[in-house]
Amino acid sequence: MTDFSSALHAAFEAPDPREAVNRIKNVVAHELSQTDTRATVKKTDFFNHSFAPDLVLSWPNERERFVFLKSDTRPAVLRDDVEAIRKHDPIVFALDPVNDNPLGMGGRGDTSRHDDTLLADSRGMEVLIQSRHNEPVVGLASSAVLQGGRGLLTEREAEEMASSVAAGFNGAQRLDSGATAAAVAQISGHFDSRRTSRLLRFLGAVWVGSGGMASNFPGEQDMAGDLDGTALEFLMELPPIEDFEFWRRIGRPLTLESISRLHLEDDSENLQFLVGSNLDVLHARACRIIEHQQELGEEGHSGFRWKLEREMLCLRGSRSTTYFAGKVDELKVEAQEGDGISLQELLRRSEARRIPISELELATPTRTVSYATVNRDDVSHDEELLRLSKTFSSTAYVQTAVASLFGSRPLVCDFPNRTGKGRTAAKFPLGTFAPVALSLLTSLTTEERVALDHVTRFYTLDQGQPALFEVDEIRLTQSSALHDEVATRNELEP
Repeated sequence: MTDFSSALHAAFEAPDPREAVNRIKNVVAHELSQTDTRATVKKTDFFNHSFAPDLVLSWPNERERFVFLKSDTRPAVLRDDVEAIRKHDPIVFALDPVNDNPLGMGGRGDTSRHDDTLLADSRGMEVLIQSRHNEPVVGLASSAVLQGGRGLLTEREAEEMASSVAAGFNGAQRLDSGATAAAVAQISGHFDSRRTSRLLRFLGAVWVGSGGMASNFPGEQDMAGDLDGTALEFLMELPPIEDFEFWRRIGRPLTLESISRLHLEDDSENLQFLVGSNLDVLHARACRIIEHQQELGEEGHSGFRWKLEREMLCLRGSRSTTYFAGKVDELKVEAQEGDGISLQELLRRSEARRIPISELELATPTRTVSYATVNRDDVSHDEELLRLSKTFSSTAYVQTAVASLFGSRPLVCDFPNRTGKGRTAAKFPLGTFAPVALSLLTSLTTEERVALDHVTRFYTLDQGQPALFEVDEIRLTQSSALHDEVATRNELEP
């Protein structure tokens, strides 16, 4: 007897009928939540009713799905019960194991019917739960089952589905048309049209990301649709896929906004690969830097990692987090007010990364001076500016400065707010934006400059970049390499 069966049996044994019903619903709700951790399960006031559901499943931006619990699985009774509710495209959850296909459904759904009813029992759900632990990619299928599964889902069908989806994902990575085609056939029969399209786009994206041609994908040829957010989230949560070209192909249609909308529990390795491989196509117009202290239990380090926080992509370091957005008003984090920086500090920061400054604004408590050349070229070494700065008191701070990126695109740096933004509609690829903004708006240590170069290293390399399987080796040697580079720089710097 399985854990679910034991819990269900115990629920039926409750002396109070109302308490028994509540326990039964709790047991089933728990199993459904394990099948799809993204689902919200609500209990109703009904039980074993002909027309009213026992449970209601919901997801963000998805339609609800009714769940009807059925304790009588005799074919004639079950057939009448399903006939009365099939217009809702429900999940009919049998509390006892379903045997011998009582509704005459095909193993891949009853294609003669036009509804998307799913008849499932606990053993089928348990197979999906166990399979998603062994093969994380099965989680995408188990989520789709609750949202839009159809046909019969008993132990045998669930085992076939789980093994086929896992084999199809691995097959798409290897460009194995046979394994991929088997998964396509399994998906096409077990899900409604929306979930079928989503799962096939997922397999198609993996196929193309692995180097295959869309025209050779053994399924629907319409591969123009972007990778669905839910599918991309599952891809992020899979074990690390250390292949630069794979992530580069996956990421080409993506935008900063589409990545920012993902919901991830941590900064997965695959997120590092995805962003790091596409720093040239992910563009932002604004960023804001929030300084922070090292969190309790956080290991001391000077490295940077990409994360998703507050529906924004950010780059987190040991002393600060830099948030990126397509517009200034989309920066969903309050600025930390400051006084600006001295002119000498600005010149030191710009010189460290050789960033041209085309104009700046100096301010004292009573005066403000703007300085720029007619041609908007680099003013950081102007003798006139240096002489002018000496006439100010020690309370003079640079409030804003404009850095010229790519020759003409102006980046306005607001030092009191540690905020950078493109003037007018200017946007910048993250591969340039991140290191320039951090270098100008914060005071980086030598170790942090090296770590920043490391996290954006793929942006400056040619198309013939090494596969990301070398990343682990890089990490293992990073500490010693970082120490050597820091020592060298300390010898060169005055």
